[in-house]
Amino acid sequence: MDAGGAILDAVAGDLATIYRRLQELTMPVWLRLDLSMAQFRALVVIGHHPGMTVGELGTKLAIGQSASSFLSDAVVRRGLVGRTEDPADRRRALLSCTPAGEAQLAELRQGNQQALKEWLRTLDEDRLRAMADGLAAVAEAARQSEASERKASETTR
Repeated sequence: MDAGGAILDAVAGDLATIYRRLQELTMPVWLRLDLSMAQFRALVVIGHHPGMTVGELGTKLAIGQSASSFLSDAVVRRGLVGRTEDPADRRRALLSCTPAGEAQLAELRQGNQQALKEWLRTLDEDRLRAMADGLAAVAEAARQSEASERKASETTR
């Protein structure tokens, strides 16, 4: 293996350690959620794509229209997601998180951010700067990847 490959493997391993620890820390919050995994996945997807249709939810989750409809009904009944009429087509409903749904998602994110900040505070200024520079580069690569995926999905429509 070349030096670049070894570095990539080391970084990927370190990131896996960080993700695993964050999951352990947020486990109590996850366990308090009274949602099935499918309902939680729907909540997360809707949180990332507010105003999506039931069909779009199904596409994102790789499930059929009827399953997507059933799933959206379940999270609506729990008060985590709301439906609004599509102004462009009154036959379609648009799904978005309610304040309660946003609060559930924020609670999970907040715990992760607090832990990360605590860990980062243990670094000296030089290491923190190096970390910031490296993460900024990775974040830019992630944004470019997202933009490419979005562009590709728009051309297939």
